[in-house]
Amino acid sequence: MTKVLTSKTTTSFGYQPAEKEVGFYVVCSDRMILDNINSLMRKRGLLGISDTAGRVHYMVDARRGVPSVVNRITGQALKQLDYSSLSNAQIIVAVDEVMQRHGLDTVLLGTRICRYILIQSTRDVSLMSSVTKRAYGLTAAEFGMTPTQVERNLRYAFRKLQIYQDGRRNAYILNKLFSELRDYIVERYDCVPYPTDMLL
Repeated sequence: MTKVLTSKTTTSFGYQPAEKEVGFYVVCSDRMILDNINSLMRKRGLLGISDTAGRVHYMVDARRGVPSVVNRITGQALKQLDYSSLSNAQIIVAVDEVMQRHGLDTVLLGTRICRYILIQSTRDVSLMSSVTKRAYGLTAAEFGMTPTQVERNLRYAFRKLQIYQDGRRNAYILNKLFSELRDYIVERYDCVPYPTDMLL
């Protein structure tokens, strides 16, 4: 397999674009095709194939059972939320609006951390499925701190929220804020939440 990596090094509005990867699999026989597909399915549980019209058709590995299939399909559908036409400035306005609704103190480092995580999650929704492992690590690297410090600063910023006082953890609160953000973006900017090719 040959991989072509492209990445942008500029940062705008606090958003660091993700590195993109294009893979080419050169195969010479039916067996090689099946081996490559099987290898990808075992690693990811899901394989997307583009047709000539640019539509993506997904094959989902059902060998691990129905719950695994449902999780894969749901996760991929959420990743396909169409925010691509929005500028970083529009996303930041939406994030700030959602945070203001909850009265988060903009002076606190934890609020800036929350803002960063929500902005990043609009571009990579999978961060919300693994907040403590992926989102905290990404944020720690951006802010020059440890994941434990990220957790502590978020906890301090959230301490006055009713949902925090009800005993909810940071990951739950971030997911709730992200859910509100997603709904706000769809409503305010008239986004299409699920592209038609996802419904095939």
